[in-house]
Formats: sequence, C-alpha cells, structure tokens
Amino acid sequence: MLISTIFMWVAIALGFVVALPCLWLIGLALWPKASAKRAEIAALGLGKAFLIGLIPLFVTIAILSKMGKGGIVAVLPVGALMLWGFASADGLAIFVGREVWPQLSEARPWEQTLRGGLLLVGAALLPLVGWIFILPLLGVLGWGLSLRSLFTKSKAGVASDSFAE
Repeated sequence: MLISTIFMWVAIALGFVVALPCLWLIGLALWPKASAKRAEIAALGLGKAFLIGLIPLFVTIAILSKMGKGGIVAVLPVGALMLWGFASADGLAIFVGREVWPQLSEARPWEQTLRGGLLLVGAALLPLVGWIFILPLLGVLGWGLSLRSLFTKSKAGVASDSFAE
C-alpha cells in the first residue's frame, strides 16, 4: 500500500469526523423542533425507524441500478438521498448525547448533539464493521427517523422547547 493511499483513507475518515457532527449541529440550529422530534422518536425505539428507513434505501438502490453509468445524472439524486439520510440522523446524535451526558440538557443542548455525534462517527470509523454496517445504518436510521417524524405527533413541547434558545 502506497503512502498516498494511506493519506487518502485518513483524509476520508477525517472528513466524516468533521462533516457529520457539523451537519447535525446545523440541523439543530436551523430546524430545532424537527431535530427534537426526531430525537423523541429515537428515544421510543429504533426498530420501526430502521424498517421505515429501508424504503428510501430500496429507492436509492433502484435509482443506482437504473442509472448505471449515468454520471452526474445518477450522482445528484443519490447524493440528495444520502444527504437527507445523514442529516436526519441528528435525532440519533441528540438521543445518544442525552443518554450519555444528561447533565448538559438545560445548559448546552448543542454540546449533547456534538458529543453524541462524535460517538456515532467514532463507532462508524471502526474498520470494516463501521464502514460496512454502522455508517450505512446511520443513513437508514436517519431516513426512518425523518419519515416516522412526519406521521408521529410530538409530545406537547417536551423536547422542542429546550432547543429553541
């Protein structure tokens, strides 16, 4: 293995470590109620969210199989679907942050998201298991949390008010 190949993989890993938690923090800042609702749904359990998230996964696979060597035409819809899935995983990052650092809930909710996101990304960096299972699982769970939040009523202001500071 060439040193340039090693640097490429390190750069990709660092990109994920920086990009995903930042994406989740942006989601929390721009859409605090939606992020809080996805966190509420993640607290209810991830099984249903996973099963619902399989629907966009199959759509993505269908797009990829139809486009084949479509170039940029195939990259745009698949990239948009992947961005949607990873951005919607902010609820999972918030949930993990709340579970591990409950003392930060009132003072700094963004720090829970950041720390929970770093835990998720750290697990996704685990060689092979993280790359093949955990990272795609984050996208699928993000899709599921997002779709499930569309059809689930939020508890009356429980989590949405704590993020609107």
